[in-house]
Amino acid sequence: MQDVFFKLAPRDGFVVTAANYLSDFDRQVLTYLYQPLMGTSAYSLYLLLWTQQTQTSVQTSQPHSTLLALLNIDLPTLYQSRTRLEALGLIKSYQQVKVAERTFTYELYAPQAPNAFFSDDLLSLLLYDVVGEDRFDQLKAQFRLHPVKPSADLEEVSLSFLDVFHVNSQLLQQLPATIAEAKSEFKTPATTTQPQLDQRATGDFDWPFFKQQLQASYISARELDQYHDQLLTLHALYGLNELELAQYVNESVDLNTNKLDLPALKRLVARQPTKVAPTTGTGAADPAMATPAKGLSKNDQQLIAVSRQLAPVTFLTQLKQQQGGYVTNSEQHVLARLMERHVFADPSIINILTHYVINVRQMPTLTQAYVDGVANGWLQHKVTTPEAAMQEVKSFYRQKQAPTRTRRSNKATVRKETLPDWAQDGYQAPKKQVTAEQRAAVQKRLAALQANKDGES
Repeated sequence: MQDVFFKLAPRDGFVVTAANYLSDFDRQVLTYLYQPLMGTSAYSLYLLLWTQQTQTSVQTSQPHSTLLALLNIDLPTLYQSRTRLEALGLIKSYQQVKVAERTFTYELYAPQAPNAFFSDDLLSLLLYDVVGEDRFDQLKAQFRLHPVKPSADLEEVSLSFLDVFHVNSQLLQQLPATIAEAKSEFKTPATTTQPQLDQRATGDFDWPFFKQQLQASYISARELDQYHDQLLTLHALYGLNELELAQYVNESVDLNTNKLDLPALKRLVARQPTKVAPTTGTGAADPAMATPAKGLSKNDQQLIAVSRQLAPVTFLTQLKQQQGGYVTNSEQHVLARLMERHVFADPSIINILTHYVINVRQMPTLTQAYVDGVANGWLQHKVTTPEAAMQEVKSFYRQKQAPTRTRRSNKATVRKETLPDWAQDGYQAPKKQVTAEQRAAVQKRLAALQANKDGES
């Protein structure tokens, strides 16, 4: 999160405007459905921006230090909270730079209505993972509507608009200019801000062929379509092909209801041994990406090739096994959230990120906060390929290598951090040459050990 201070500063100004009308009911939806997803800091930031929105065309900016003081949080937390609101479609951020002054405009969007929220695969799945099945069912019941169902003994007696109000029919045929102008000004554009599934994630998965494998099962094709996004997420996360995923789905159908038990499917897939399988990104199929990137060593290119061959969970499993560890449930959850939010269209980028955290930064496990920080930084730098991700890692070390000056006893000292060997351009693993003298000494030791062993026996 070090680069946060380059993307946002306390002195930067901000103004707030709203794209939708916000109501008390929106506050309820935000509290019960969105707050578990975004966390308390992002929730507080949204409510504070709600109170700061400008109602007039004249906008006066305030410094971000105002938000920091009112929320009692640091700048990285504020920036991370803002990105969470952006990812959930609750705000859009715009930046304007004039000379040395930078101003952000935050446009607030109302949360999705409950019916749209629960119908959206990404939002409902993320809420299910966070709160669990019992709480998820409680929230569904809390926001479920109960419209009146017509029956033989229930007659509607409501009056229509024209039954109560009388309007000049001539004015209806030719509206006054003021009314026509108001219609134009208050026309709401048909835009959506809710998270969308990146279609590139389906590039190597044949959905009709997958459904065909389940024609003889108890689950209906319509229900499979309802779980489209969740099933594709499992495919990308674990590297499952159509036949393997169909087999797991078939084993996870509840025979009492003939419905897919999604939590059981996730548990079943997570228990299976990992395997080598190509990731689902489109980058591997692009001939331009197969060309070695400038500035990348042979080792870097080999790592990128491996990242394209393994699914994220498989890649992490092999990294942990090399270090004598194992993949925890929380780490699988971290990877699942990255995949479900479609942070990166190419899963091989997630593998590069995993390698950076585990092997380069020497962290024992993947943590949600740190992974989100790295992923946000890469997104800000437009990382869309594993080659770009590798360049981002090397760029980070080059920045650390730059000399820093400190004052001590009126003398300037320079401290330099050494760039790791693997990050050097053109790096090759050293080859050790064994001399004849070294080989003879080793053989002599082995003969002595064997003689001692024979004597003891």
